Amino acid sequence: MDNTMPSLLTKPDWLTPGAIVKVQFWVGQVEEVAISDKHLMVLITSPKGIWRNHPAEWLEFKPEHIRPATQKEIAEDLERHRNYIEKMLTDVDALRQKWLDRQEA
Repeated sequence: MDNTMPSLLTKPDWLTPGAIVKVQFWVGQVEEVAISDKHLMVLITSPKGIWRNHPAEWLEFKPEHIRPATQKEIAEDLERHRNYIEKMLTDVDALRQKWLDRQEA
């Protein structure tokens, strides 16, 4: 009987704490790498995590989904999430003003 369990991926040399990676459609920084008999996991912090109030997330490493990020991808992702956060602040300020105006009426 053949063993049908997939073999554990070999950890790429670049996959270390501090590496900035592209994860599908966003960019983050590797904080930790954990290896078990069955999984290769990475803890990643990101601007997306800040925006969504999830400072870090554990993901299973899959080379088709996680790779080193380019400088262009890093800059674009930081700018995109900065714009999201600025819009959130604008929306909160508008709501604050609406509520304060209502209290004064």
